[in-house]
Amino acid sequence: MKKLIFLLPVMAMSMAAEATIRRCNNNFGVSTSLGVYATAQAAHDAASVGDTIHIEPSPTNYGAVTCTKRLVWISTGNFLDANPGLQVANTAAGVVSTMTMNAGSAGSVLSIFSSSDCNIYTNDITINRSYFNSYINNYGGVISNLVITSSYAYHISLGNCANAIVTNNLIGVSVTNGASGSAVVTNNVLSIHGRTEQLIGPAALFNSIFQNNILIKGSSYTFTNSLASYNITPDAAVLPLGNNNIFNALMANVVVNPVFTSDKDMQLKAGGPAIASGAGGADRGAFGGGTPYKLGLQAAIPAITALSSPATLNPSTIQVTFSAKSNN
Repeated sequence: MKKLIFLLPVMAMSMAAEATIRRCNNNFGVSTSLGVYATAQAAHDAASVGDTIHIEPSPTNYGAVTCTKRLVWISTGNFLDANPGLQVANTAAGVVSTMTMNAGSAGSVLSIFSSSDCNIYTNDITINRSYFNSYINNYGGVISNLVITSSYAYHISLGNCANAIVTNNLIGVSVTNGASGSAVVTNNVLSIHGRTEQLIGPAALFNSIFQNNILIKGSSYTFTNSLASYNITPDAAVLPLGNNNIFNALMANVVVNPVFTSDKDMQLKAGGPAIASGAGGADRGAFGGGTPYKLGLQAAIPAITALSSPATLNPSTIQVTFSAKSNN
């Protein structure tokens, strides 16, 4: 009998031993008759509470999904081609469009690549190592405990969310909230694509801590019952004076490349003013603090970093050698 040594796809690894893995794969030739789903919504509808859904690489978008169950969503990251060595097996993306987190989905965790928005109507949503090409919005009124970490989004609108945490992210424009909201907004890189007032109107934060952030193109923030400290901006005085805020910074001295092309551009420039100058001596920006941004937005599951197989095959055995990293 022939013996085969199979290489398991990275996306087939479980985050929770007791949960079922639901695979999304709509590539040509992949059968959907064996528990593989062609759309994100189909995988959601088949899933049980606590399951994990893997969005596997494909040139075809897996569509929008409305979530009414507590699930874990995992995609393949982004900026992988710009960061060689992070994953060799397949650097393509698995992409969904709009994600809507409705009642019933509280407790869900998203490590996802979306070509559109994330619209949130419930409590206790965690977004980690995700990419949203558009907005992350709280449309649920007074919800609580929204956590957004180590991700990219064009803009984050927290509404009246209580106890929101927004930390170590790359943000195209800004983070805003409403008068009844509260937030901790720390160690982010903001206004990557432009100033808030130029792109979406004035920016405001209420009842918030705004700390250790870098505003690449500046912005005009209004702070109410909030503390803004240890931030860096290229403007003269768009943040409160004092509080260890740095004004008139030349961003070419702060980050590797202030013209954003990939996440690696927003790493700190060696010897720059953001190094070890934040609260408690931490680095400012997304790559500083206690949970630094990780290049590539890969979920906290193993990724294959090297792969080799013989040019000629033994008729009874296929020997494959690979290396992997944990991404924790």
